[in-house]
Amino acid sequence: MNTPSPRRRAAIVAGLVLASSLALSACSSGGAPTGGSDGEQELVIGSQMASFPSLDTGAITTAGYEGQRLIGNLVYEGLTKRDVSDPNAPAGVAPALAESWDVSEDGLQYTFHLQEDVTFHDGTPWDADALIYNITRYTDESDPNYDPVLITYYTVLTFVDSVEKVDDQTVTFTLNQPFAFFLADLYNVYFASPTSLDESGAAGQATNPVGTGPFVFDSLAQNQSISFTRNEDYWGDVAKLDRLTVELIPDPSARTAALRSGRVDWIEAALPDDLASLEDAGFVATGNPFDWEWSWQLMTQEAPFDDIRVRQAMNYAIDRDAIADDLLHGTAAPAAQMFAEASLYYTADDDLYTYDPEKAKALLAEAGYPDGVDVTVGYITAGSGSMQAKAMNEALQAQLAEVGIDVSLEPVDFSGMYAQLGEGNTGWQAANQAFSLEQPSSWKGFWFGCDGNFFDYCNEEAEALYDQALVTVDDEERAALLTQVGHLVTQDAAWLFVANDTAPRAMSSAVQGFEQPKSWWLDFTSVSMAE
Repeated sequence: MNTPSPRRRAAIVAGLVLASSLALSACSSGGAPTGGSDGEQELVIGSQMASFPSLDTGAITTAGYEGQRLIGNLVYEGLTKRDVSDPNAPAGVAPALAESWDVSEDGLQYTFHLQEDVTFHDGTPWDADALIYNITRYTDESDPNYDPVLITYYTVLTFVDSVEKVDDQTVTFTLNQPFAFFLADLYNVYFASPTSLDESGAAGQATNPVGTGPFVFDSLAQNQSISFTRNEDYWGDVAKLDRLTVELIPDPSARTAALRSGRVDWIEAALPDDLASLEDAGFVATGNPFDWEWSWQLMTQEAPFDDIRVRQAMNYAIDRDAIADDLLHGTAAPAAQMFAEASLYYTADDDLYTYDPEKAKALLAEAGYPDGVDVTVGYITAGSGSMQAKAMNEALQAQLAEVGIDVSLEPVDFSGMYAQLGEGNTGWQAANQAFSLEQPSSWKGFWFGCDGNFFDYCNEEAEALYDQALVTVDDEERAALLTQVGHLVTQDAAWLFVANDTAPRAMSSAVQGFEQPKSWWLDFTSVSMAE
């Protein structure tokens, strides 16, 4: 294949980033805003989600990060949030419902000073009592609104020993052990109105969510669309949009058609093949590299991937540049290790794998597979961050066949993937899914850890370094430890490292004020629609 140079790839990505920060400031052609009645400022987004999740706080996570950014973070808030104020920097941690906090020297006590004059959408005050009401709901099995599903998405709360009210606007969390990611992981421990829960319980919250966020839930057409209106009484920067509507359009071609026709103003996961023609028509394309990993996770205790040489052969057999440039047209970056270049933990020294099919064949022969090997891979067809799953998996299938690795692909939906992994005995030797590494505390249970994970990958040295990072308060020391973890996982070829997403989006030129961050998190409060 004729592969564009690294300089050209950088130019493509830089162009997408520039578009996200500059081109949205002006209105050209590219479709008139869909708008609302009586000149209402409405943004309509075409989502790749196949269905809506329950709208109850943590349950929104069942739709992945797209569920959080397009639903959860609009209506709910946590004590902290992802800081995406600088589109050129990886996301950090910023205050949200907590104005500030103090941490004890031993790292066991976090005292939060809550934002004042905040109310839930139903007028209920946000204060220490509301906080404790919600935390009790998540952790106390005797609470009438306790739901065991929710705590599975709030594992950060398993580190909490007690929560004490100091005064109406001050609360102290005491941990059962130091946990360096406590502040970061509180971002999606959402808080719902105690009044709403008292009146309608968890079932009511699942269909009529009441939070403190910048948008208020308005209506839901199941498996079709969901709408939110501006929270006029929001404690922070009040949104410019009157209304934000999310439509379910899981088929990427249908999303493009919806954008071209004016049915929607913005589409998630735009097809790379469509971006040039969309831009020629006056639409705007945005993207920004971030630590989004699109890979195959290899089941390392199951033949043939119980042999490191086979795993390494896989990584030498694929042409990442061809996938990133020829197939995805620069909307992804080739990934040769665990961390994306945009990650806080990246070092170029760990870019270990190049395209070397002869080396791949030699490793397979050395491992006892001179005539090749057959494997089955389950992959998520659509949904949060799945990129162009079918096309990418078929490209990998063709590349691997050239070195004698015969891949059978089994498509599965987002929820089905995790249900099958949880049950085990999938019949797969690998699974393809996409995920963010912004939340290091989640890594162990999913991808490594000798006490069990979905893929049975175990590296005791990596686990020890990771465990040390969990209790290391100093940011630089903790980052260095996690970089070492990434080195070991990469060296072990625990995954087939393929690409890092830039989250390509396309939108009407009427959309203004949007800067795409190096994160899956989005802030819609500054977005508006040109008249």
